[in-house]
Amino acid sequence: MGGPGGHPEPPRKKRTWIWFVVGCGVLLLIGLLGLGGCVALVASSGSSDGVRAGDPVTTATAVEDAEAEEAVEEDAAEEDTSEPASAPEAGTSRDNPAQPVTDAIAIETSGGTMSVTLGNVTWDANSAIAEANMFNEEAPEGQVYITVPVTVQYTGPESITPWIELHISYVAEDGRSYDEASVVLEGDFMDVGDLYDGGTAEGTMAFLIPEEAVGSGTFSVEGFLTSGTYFVAAV
Repeated sequence: MGGPGGHPEPPRKKRTWIWFVVGCGVLLLIGLLGLGGCVALVASSGSSDGVRAGDPVTTATAVEDAEAEEAVEEDAAEEDTSEPASAPEAGTSRDNPAQPVTDAIAIETSGGTMSVTLGNVTWDANSAIAEANMFNEEAPEGQVYITVPVTVQYTGPESITPWIELHISYVAEDGRSYDEASVVLEGDFMDVGDLYDGGTAEGTMAFLIPEEAVGSGTFSVEGFLTSGTYFVAAV
């Protein structure tokens, strides 16, 4: 249609670009809102069990490991504070023998107790034995007589005969044992008479041993009616 004066009207400019911009803005706003909702959802799910983002997570396995380690530490502490095992009583083994002169061995009898103490050894008693009795045999080549004093004190009812109630042997370092020698001695242990309550007596025993066994053994001491064996150092 023409305008005044018969001139045609200029064409109106299209405004499509405006709606395009508006539409893009709306889409961007919707996207931002959706992203914020996702972030909030994740944060909510992460904190729903009481654990905040960034906090260390403790699993059941980690707790069990910590408890086991604590138990081990407690056991070790108890072991460190426990008392050391007591040493075996002197005289109960060859590795831990009683000492002569100072240590007495208590041996039970049928009705009382013998307290037995050995003295120091004479490691070469050949001359003393030869002089004690002319019928004593000389020590063979490579062997030697030794002697040891034995003291017995008795406590108990009635009486005992020491040489019957007591058996003593010499035990060499290699484990071989040697019984009392069949010789006559001055102050022989077999000459000790009966002992009554409170009685004490001393006698001497002789042993024939190899020369290489001198100075390296122990004496085994046993009672007639007892099963235990005691040991005294040969010194």
